[in-house]
Amino acid sequence: MQKINQFNRYLLEKYPTVWNTKIVWMLLAGIVIHLLFFIIGYVSHANPASMQGMSVKNDYFKDGMIFIHLIISVLLIVAWLIMMFRNNAFKNFYPLSRGRLFLQFVQYFVIILISTTFYFSYMAGFKMFVRNKYPDAQMAENVKIINQANAFLSQSLEYYTLDNRIFPGFDELYCETDLDKIDRNKKYFVYYNRVYQYYSLYSKKISRKDRYGNFVFPEGEKRNRLVDTQRGTDVCIYFFKKDVVDMSPYINTTGLTYFNFSEIFYDREGRAGGYTGSSRNNEGDEEYARKNYRQKRSEISRLTAELLKKKDTAELEKLMKKFLDISGQFGIRNNLDAKNWAKMVYAPDDFKVRYFIKKYETSYGEKYDPNNLPEGGTYDYTETVAIDSAAAVVDGVVVNDSVQIRQFNPDIQSQLSLAQYFKNNTTGYYYYSQNLQDFLYNVDVIKSSDFFSENIHIYLWIAFFLSTMVFSFRTTGLKSLLFSIISAGVLTLAIVLISVLFSVSAGRTNTGFFASYLTLFIGSAILLIPLLFMRSVKKIISSVFINLSVNGFTLYVLLIFIIISLHQDQLCNEQNIKVYQCRTIIEVLNFNLSYILLACGFIFMYLYTAVVQKWKAMPQ
Repeated sequence: MQKINQFNRYLLEKYPTVWNTKIVWMLLAGIVIHLLFFIIGYVSHANPASMQGMSVKNDYFKDGMIFIHLIISVLLIVAWLIMMFRNNAFKNFYPLSRGRLFLQFVQYFVIILISTTFYFSYMAGFKMFVRNKYPDAQMAENVKIINQANAFLSQSLEYYTLDNRIFPGFDELYCETDLDKIDRNKKYFVYYNRVYQYYSLYSKKISRKDRYGNFVFPEGEKRNRLVDTQRGTDVCIYFFKKDVVDMSPYINTTGLTYFNFSEIFYDREGRAGGYTGSSRNNEGDEEYARKNYRQKRSEISRLTAELLKKKDTAELEKLMKKFLDISGQFGIRNNLDAKNWAKMVYAPDDFKVRYFIKKYETSYGEKYDPNNLPEGGTYDYTETVAIDSAAAVVDGVVVNDSVQIRQFNPDIQSQLSLAQYFKNNTTGYYYYSQNLQDFLYNVDVIKSSDFFSENIHIYLWIAFFLSTMVFSFRTTGLKSLLFSIISAGVLTLAIVLISVLFSVSAGRTNTGFFASYLTLFIGSAILLIPLLFMRSVKKIISSVFINLSVNGFTLYVLLIFIIISLHQDQLCNEQNIKVYQCRTIIEVLNFNLSYILLACGFIFMYLYTAVVQKWKAMPQ
């Protein structure tokens, strides 16, 4: 205790401003708490099961850490204010230079910032743990094994239908499944209520856009032949059906077979899974086409086909064992074993899908339904497995049309429906595949997210405005600060009411300009009065204008940027400039505007301390 008193005396004698703001002790306390949050973040997800939820990066808020954060921040700031308010050199007319007065404000900012940013320490610890526990090279190898073994997980029959086939020779074709678009005079394939017909494609590149930034449709082409579009920044590629292609040499069966599988379980460049079928107009294909998604599916299809053609049950079992070992490391719930799993898959004659694995564990007597998950399930998509015998699938949509499907498959009534086949062959084995996908996704998100840049602006502005409030209280007193808050509320209400009246009277035209310029005029008056007429008004009134200036200058600068943007938008409309080519100054600067405003705020505070000193020198 004696050492602490000696150190405090040293600060008082040598650095009175530092002693007065208590910044040394607040920094020490803040660093200790930041270290504690870092450790909590590092161990918070040591159990891999905790990485299997949705949006794990938001667990800080969902699990209640934010409330602990807020409580500690409030206690720290309140304790600091109590200690600091015991002494107020400025209020007692202790001589302070402009530099010292500004330095006090900077120290307020630093203290509040370090007392409110524990989130970053927590996420830094969390991110370090994930990077150390799941290194990139190891995860890349794990994902490769997972994607290959996923072909044999057989949890949905939709992944094994003929329209999923890519290798060999199917990757450049389009599979038509719409009964109304099937050319019955050309070769097609039928499986129960599914009809498949393959088309070659041709493409057209378009670079011309309309005024809204949308690519124009190619002239002379029919929209009913369009199957896909791949949009880039400057070019859009439209794909159209051309001629029917007979793929009979490559198709041994039209039923469910592992040779048809081509789905990517997880892609590090984008969350995969849930996109069934090889049709180019499926939801999500546009996004993944830009990332060679189809080429990756082709690779999965090739690896699966090559493994099946070897007809080696030992190699199949080896792959499955690796997959289950990885699943164990990641804490994925399942009851599979490699030996029995390989037996379910191995059918060297045709490798038809004979058994299905559940997506979740069912209790005794519980009916399994992949579309209705048990309480606490994390699946976020629905797939259709139960299809009526008098239904057709048109672009993935179930359409009742028993007459039309009988034209393609006259024996459909005597055949086992897909829904019944799925039900009859669903085993007691289960694997929580969605949990694995969530796990992989969360690992990549935590590794790649820049939590600092995404959130620092919020904390910077909280610290800045709280600092200006404390500075106002320390310089002008509580009475002036309260009057300033009331005045700000009254002015805001007045501006809103006047703008509403203007909007009604002017027919709702140019209301944005009117409100902006009215606010600019009032703000300019507030800034100028302390500079030009300080001694012409009472000291208490001057203090209100000073407080409004100190706390509102950055908003005043922001208003100027908003007005400039309004004029830019108006100019673009008048000159008929395309919307996507008309970027305002706010859109160009983006988050950099926040840093510019913050810098303006600090510069203003440094210059404005001279005004505060002059105000303090005024008689009461």
